[in-house]
Amino acid sequence: MESKKGTLTIIGLGPGKMEDLTLGAHKALEEVDKLFIRTKEHPIIDELVGDNLDFNTFDKVYEREDNFEQVYEVIAKRLIQEINKGLNIGYAVPGNPLVAEKSVQNLLNRLPNEKLDIISGESFLDVLFTLLNIDPIEGMQVLDALSFAAEDIQFNQNIILTQVYNRLIASDVKLTLLEVYPENHQIQVVKAAGIVGLEKKVEIPLYQLDRLEWVDHLTSVYIPPLHVEQRNKFNKLEVFNTLVRIMEKLRSPNGCPWDLEQDHLSLRPYLIEETYEVLEEIENGDRFGLCEELGDLLLQVIFHAQIAKEENNFDIEDVIYSISEKMIRRHPHVFGDEDLSTSDDVLKKWDEIKASEKSFSSKDFKSVLDITDGLPALMEAQKVQKKAAGVGFDWPIINQVLDKLEEELSEFKEALTIGQKSKIREELGDVLFATVNVGRFLELDLELVLRDATQKFKKRFRYIEKAVRKTENDLNDMTLNELEELWQQAKEELN
Repeated sequence: MESKKGTLTIIGLGPGKMEDLTLGAHKALEEVDKLFIRTKEHPIIDELVGDNLDFNTFDKVYEREDNFEQVYEVIAKRLIQEINKGLNIGYAVPGNPLVAEKSVQNLLNRLPNEKLDIISGESFLDVLFTLLNIDPIEGMQVLDALSFAAEDIQFNQNIILTQVYNRLIASDVKLTLLEVYPENHQIQVVKAAGIVGLEKKVEIPLYQLDRLEWVDHLTSVYIPPLHVEQRNKFNKLEVFNTLVRIMEKLRSPNGCPWDLEQDHLSLRPYLIEETYEVLEEIENGDRFGLCEELGDLLLQVIFHAQIAKEENNFDIEDVIYSISEKMIRRHPHVFGDEDLSTSDDVLKKWDEIKASEKSFSSKDFKSVLDITDGLPALMEAQKVQKKAAGVGFDWPIINQVLDKLEEELSEFKEALTIGQKSKIREELGDVLFATVNVGRFLELDLELVLRDATQKFKKRFRYIEKAVRKTENDLNDMTLNELEELWQQAKEELN
């Protein structure tokens, strides 16, 4: 091999048999100035030692560092340090250097091509494909057992998991796979594929994966695709798409007549109802109920998206893309370089970005009160008052806020005396608006305050109903004085 000063020759050792080592690889192992082998945990290493080949390994680095990324960093720095001395360095790795070998990819990203020479070797995947009798052209996914997540899995393809080094990793792998596959899904576990005397292959249900005592650094796991009839039943990653398809079916010509009759406007009351049912479960602390109600609320989103899709406006993917893009755009301190250290800073920046997103033509007038008109009245009142207060239109002390409430209440009483219905309606609205202002000034959420008051009323009234039932009387036959007496009892006992 022609000597090239300050170079790195990356050598593939093949899957594990000495006869699989190419002539080019064997020659390179002997001719480099200094040889490094990623790990001695490879079947041909003992034979290389027998050939009096001098080399260094990085096994102690694996023991010392906390994670594999740190290991690969140490390997890269050490090898580059040696290259910079003007040496021709050899770096040998199991299998093919360009297949499932992150330490090599790390080096390729750091070194120019003129300093690199790669000598290929047979990949362990070639041996696995033969042993498992599978053709990768039919669909194959190779994942690293040390870093994959359930979201990475393409359950309709063949999957091979590499680097299942021990039972602890096998246990983690099992738990991740169980998020997608049924526990009795048949898998194959292979050790030392193609190496005579060491090769093992067993087919077991998934739940038994971490019970194999012989799992080691030469172990891989093969997961066959899920059958079509299993996919919707077991695959949690598919359930969202399943719900979308259910709604498509309900809205199809042969679907549900009621669902087919709905449009965006007709669904408004159901959206409000489902939102409040979610709030109720949050307040009740019922987590199972919350799960169910969130599902009902999600169905409303998918329902509206399906209608929009049929009208060629947008679909559920557009909805998800839109909110994803918005969250990234409005969190420059998370997804960008901006420094926002407090919640107040974040909210201020959020409002600034939100305001910049709204475009106004030259004919439009931009107001600080430009908020959506679709909010519930109580929430809209709070937001309007908060916006106005933000530019200084606010009372400085609570007494002045209370004086305003008393003024509006006095005007309401006067309207009652006159008896003009439109005036009564207007003045009552002013009383409510002034009441909201009291809550806003005290930094109270009037929606929650009113809900708490309503819940308190319901509890006391139910107390009255139960008390009347015990007397075998009818609630409708009770006098107001009798009901008031029970009301006072409810206040005393329930408080």
